[in-house]
Amino acid sequence: MPLPSFRSSRSKVRRRRSHHALKPQQVAVCAKCEAILLQHRACKNCGAYGDRTVAKQGAAAVKKAVAKAVKAKAPKVAKPTKAKKTSSQPGHEGHDHA
Repeated sequence: MPLPSFRSSRSKVRRRRSHHALKPQQVAVCAKCEAILLQHRACKNCGAYGDRTVAKQGAAAVKKAVAKAVKAKAPKVAKPTKAKKTSSQPGHEGHDHA
C-alpha cells in the first residue's frame, strides 16, 4: 500500500478537518403535549407525529418499536474459538520452524 510522498502541513490538515465540527441538534415542540423532541420523529410522550397519532400507547409503544427495530438490525457476533497448537515442540507454541 503506498504511503504519502510528502508531509501534510498543519494548515492543509486543519482545512480538511474544518467540516468535522459537531453541529447542535435541531429540536422541535410536540403540537399536542408540548414535549421537546427531535425533528421528523414521533413524540415519545404522546405518540403523535405532526397532527396525527401514530402510536396508540404513547411512550411504551414507541420504545418497544424502537427496541425491536434496533434488535433486528444488530449483527450477530460469532463467539471466538481457542487457538490450537500446531507444533509439538515445547517453547514453540503457535508457530512452526522450517
